[in-house]
Amino acid sequence: MKLSLVDEILIAREMKNEKTVAFVRFALFSVTSILDSLSYFGWIHYTIVPTSLITVGLDILFLIFATLVLFFLFYLPYKPYLKFFTITLDYFIIGLMIFLDPTILKGNGLIYFIAMTSAMFVFQFNLLRHSKAGTIYGAILAFIYFLVVSIGLEDGYPFDLIPMIFGLAMMLGMGYLTTVSNIEMVKEANAKQMMERFLPSQLVSEFYKNKVQLEPGGENKEVTVLFSDIRSFTKFSEQRSAEEVVQFLNEYLSRMTDVIFKFNGTIDKFIGDAIMTIFGAPFKRDDDALRAVKSAVAMIRELEKLNQKMVNPEDRLQVGIGIHTGDAIVGNIGSDRRLDYTVIGDNVNLASRIEGLTKHYNCPILISDATFKQVAGKYSLDDGFEIREIDQVVVKGKSKPITVYEVICFSLP
Repeated sequence: MKLSLVDEILIAREMKNEKTVAFVRFALFSVTSILDSLSYFGWIHYTIVPTSLITVGLDILFLIFATLVLFFLFYLPYKPYLKFFTITLDYFIIGLMIFLDPTILKGNGLIYFIAMTSAMFVFQFNLLRHSKAGTIYGAILAFIYFLVVSIGLEDGYPFDLIPMIFGLAMMLGMGYLTTVSNIEMVKEANAKQMMERFLPSQLVSEFYKNKVQLEPGGENKEVTVLFSDIRSFTKFSEQRSAEEVVQFLNEYLSRMTDVIFKFNGTIDKFIGDAIMTIFGAPFKRDDDALRAVKSAVAMIRELEKLNQKMVNPEDRLQVGIGIHTGDAIVGNIGSDRRLDYTVIGDNVNLASRIEGLTKHYNCPILISDATFKQVAGKYSLDDGFEIREIDQVVVKGKSKPITVYEVICFSLP
């Protein structure tokens, strides 16, 4: 059976957690062995009943078991079924200790509470694995262990056994719910962390509030696509070391990402120095086109701030931004192991073609007629830009001309 990437991560995490459990087990038995040995030789006294040779022998046996488990985990390939073996031995060992260790008092009905406490201790100890299967198996053994120890070491019918079983069941159930909750939190945190690289935090919150599933598939919907690209970046990068280029790109893309997220845009992908952004997906709003234009204007202003840091005026960069609004297929494209939330279609290509025209017309921002119709009358001079018709052109892949408009940025008073 082919596992999903999340399942593979959880299995890898389970192996690390199994080592954590083994370390804790080894530490507990080591401390117990040392204390019981010191008590046996009369150097310390910490139990009501003096420590006997049986107690020390049991400690050594348990420590050998803990050492063997550590050896298997670090020097042999990890097998998921190992947890069932070690959980069983944990209950068996604690049971042996209660049956054979004379330092554990068992009279006057005390065994019921010892059985419940020790059952819960072993169960909680094994929750460190964060394994649902291990938690269920541990809960079943906890019931069996509790009944065997309670009935086996107390004469007569334990009158308070039923209430204690109910109490134990509630605690075991809470442990299982905690394990499931922790696993789901890990999944959601990882997914949210990845999504926040492409979506503003408020959109990620909407994803979870609306229980949107990241499954393969798509739908046809109207979106506004923004393409931005740094002009002559190849020449810029050839004059610098790889480290300098990467450092500049990281700063540039970080600044542009902040601007795009400010206007609730969804970053589809980074293509070198180019950025493809979607407005209207995953959630559509009435002002998608207007936010795309405002985002483009803010990106130009942010680039001006970045250019001011350039010591040499010749190093200052320009970008071209093309925006188009139209129907496209939006969704998660890929396999069950790798998905990309993206848009595909002819209108996406048209947005890219419009961006390419910015160099020909020597202007930073061009928008299509479809975008202009959606923003006309919805902006003012206070927004810091004006729009004018610039030309009718036939772009590659189209037989009919389209009208393109220039977005002119100006300084606000």
